Amino acid sequence: MFDDPISSNELIEAARSYAKAVTLAESTSAAAREADITLIEADIAAVIAINNGWEANLNNEQNPPRREMGFVAEVNTQRDPDDLAAAARAAEFAKLHYQQKRAVAMSADLAATSASQEADAAEKYLLAIARTPLTGPVDQLAESPTTDQIEVTV
Repeated sequence: MFDDPISSNELIEAARSYAKAVTLAESTSAAAREADITLIEADIAAVIAINNGWEANLNNEQNPPRREMGFVAEVNTQRDPDDLAAAARAAEFAKLHYQQKRAVAMSADLAATSASQEADAAEKYLLAIARTPLTGPVDQLAESPTTDQIEVTV
């Protein structure tokens, strides 16, 4: 179909470029989805740690001592300042890990968006090359010869 080697090579290179761009877009999109899942998991861990710290502080501030219904003895609750500090530290680390995962997810989303835009540009270039009229001769489809065109050799 393409007798012009320049047009043919241009089209092949545009197709290869498009294929690479689409492959990159697909892989970066997959990485972004994985980063989003990891971010959600870190968010859940942060919420749990924050809630644990909040609960520890509420239990520590409890005044007067809590009594269970029907019992006169106090319920033993952990009021150890070290436990409160450990819960607060765990919550802070969970917040830090969440923010770290958030940065990774944002970076992955940006890379996926960029790769998607590159794939779109490569597709437009490929289509532009494919639509360009050929400059060289084109092979024509062979037609069946008519009876006037057949030479009989004896």
